[in-house]
Amino acid sequence: MGSNIICAVGALLIFGAFLSTSNREMTLNTRVAEQNEYYITAISLGQSLIDEAKSKAFDAKTIGVSTMTRNGLSASLGRESGEGFSMPDTLVSTAPYSPGVQGYLSTVRFNDVDDYDRYMRLVNTQRAERFQIQSSVKYVNESNPMLLSGTQTFCKRMDVIVTSPFVPDTVRLSYVYSY
Repeated sequence: MGSNIICAVGALLIFGAFLSTSNREMTLNTRVAEQNEYYITAISLGQSLIDEAKSKAFDAKTIGVSTMTRNGLSASLGRESGEGFSMPDTLVSTAPYSPGVQGYLSTVRFNDVDDYDRYMRLVNTQRAERFQIQSSVKYVNESNPMLLSGTQTFCKRMDVIVTSPFVPDTVRLSYVYSY
């Protein structure tokens, strides 16, 4: 009878160790899965800003017209008169939107890619809050978009930075728009 008790206690100790290890591994796997979800959300939010800008004209001077020379492009980047609003941009339900149809002011106020220079948006999702999206737009060298250009070119690069308290690293995305 004494050996049965020793075997039972030994089995309980082994089971306890297994249960503790399994619980620790499942908790770690859950954290990794949640963090990956936050990274995917950050990338999606940054990409959605790039896609929004892709729907706009290349330059304020090319809206409805085309140009064949670099001098036909805007010398300065950024928002023109009437396109500004207080930053950061957040989801709104007032005009031109309604409570049922919400959106960001940039979708209706911006009409070209470089309006997104020095732009900032705050986004709250159902799973995580306080995603901060910042963008900058610069003229870049046409043969090497990693090099900034001091003059107008037919290429602009948008750099998007997404941060969140839920994402330990900064997510950086870039896209080159060409005319």
